[in-house]
Amino acid sequence: MSFFFKYSVILRITKAREHHHRLKREKKKAFKNNMNDTVCERLKKKIQELAEEKGIEALFRSQMRFMIQNIEKAALLSEHVNLLVTEVEPETADQKM
Repeated sequence: MSFFFKYSVILRITKAREHHHRLKREKKKAFKNNMNDTVCERLKKKIQELAEEKGIEALFRSQMRFMIQNIEKAALLSEHVNLLVTEVEPETADQKM
């Protein structure tokens, strides 16, 4: 009889610990999300201030530069995928061109 009592006590303690750790994780996650929201809000304010100070043109130019870089990366990846699909080595593809 005492075995079952000890087992039930251990089971309750284990469940209480799991519950406590789960609550800690959720609290940490909520804090982290709150921090991310705070950082995001600060960045939005900073961008807005920069746009007002230096004008929209500077912001537009920087965005265009990043868009062009992304397009160039996509083009390189597309070319590499095409070479992989056609099973041609990149060096031999350059020679054929």
